Amino acid sequence: MKTVLFVHQSAEMYGSDKVLLSLVDGLDRSHFRAIVLLPSDGPLRDELVALGIATHVVPIVKVSRASFSPKGLLQLPLQIRQSLKAISRLVRPEEVSVVHSNTLAVLSGALWARRYRIPHLWHVHEMIVHPRIARRLFPLFLRLWADRVVSNSIATEKLLLEVEPALNPRSETIWNGMERAAQPNPEAAAVFRQSIALQPGELLVVLMGRINRWKGQNLLVDAAIRLRAEGVTGVRYLIVGSPPEGQEHFLDALCEKISVSGMGEVVTVMGFQTDIWPIWDAADIAVVPSTEPEPFGMVALEAMAAEKPVIAAGHGGLLDIVVDGETGLLFKPGDVGDFARCLAKLFNDPELRRDMGAAACHRYQKTFSLGAYVSGFERVYSEMAEKTRSSRR
Repeated sequence: MKTVLFVHQSAEMYGSDKVLLSLVDGLDRSHFRAIVLLPSDGPLRDELVALGIATHVVPIVKVSRASFSPKGLLQLPLQIRQSLKAISRLVRPEEVSVVHSNTLAVLSGALWARRYRIPHLWHVHEMIVHPRIARRLFPLFLRLWADRVVSNSIATEKLLLEVEPALNPRSETIWNGMERAAQPNPEAAAVFRQSIALQPGELLVVLMGRINRWKGQNLLVDAAIRLRAEGVTGVRYLIVGSPPEGQEHFLDALCEKISVSGMGEVVTVMGFQTDIWPIWDAADIAVVPSTEPEPFGMVALEAMAAEKPVIAAGHGGLLDIVVDGETGLLFKPGDVGDFARCLAKLFNDPELRRDMGAAACHRYQKTFSLGAYVSGFERVYSEMAEKTRSSRR
């Protein structure tokens, strides 16, 4: 039995949180035991506990822009000591086979693993370009403190290797995988469409994800304004998600933009939803218009599992997921005109929407299954544990 200690940065239920939940739940429990450390209570902890996974709340050292301020740098040593001490009170080092740090922002797992000479895997979900110091520093952390590096997309791995080519021998990509949590339910989809007062025959475009600076909510509103000016009607746009704590101003600005532009009747903003499948089943088109590269793009995968065509910005991990012209359409990142053109193309062709949705679901099932995702990590854990045993003989 191999024990894997997972260290994660949040207890929410967005991309990296869902990916961790799927991985931990999918592990073969006859061979792997999971212990999960989180920085707080939240939906992710509730789900893990319900699955019977050993889950603990401890202080987790997370690196953010604030960490590089004078105050942040002064506080860091104390935070590290408190975090490592708290982990050691809960977990016996000799029982842990592998430490899995989920996202680059987490330092506690790397430092605890190094202290006790436990194999450490760093699972990278981020593409960090700015600030420049962070782009250089995080790959250096990986080179110093990671025995294996797993990226969630080819684009993510490529960016790391551009900065730290020495990582290549211990680096690989394992695409995120998932399993649809519920079977398609036409009745639930119909109820949802009624709940947002969608009229018969109206198309529903859905953008799901955090409301922040770069997820593209404002770009969708701009595209909707342009299409309305061109005479396009019979379409509703639904933005689903909430801002991170402390960034509520992004939501306020988005709602003000919708109101001032007179788009309130066609653009709806809905807060974070735990049950996403009635929304995806009700949708006609999914959009992922991120203005900065997505390291992966889990929402695109969810939409594909619901047989929806995906219109996505053509950069980052989305290039691994969406096949342009087959499972959806890619547009030039940040280009509202190109985005609007892609939307109009699918608005006007219901047969193309159906064909792309079917192809998207097939690609999800073939390439991004939960089984392939979990087995990839089980292989890596086993290789790391075996290498450690061999070195101790």
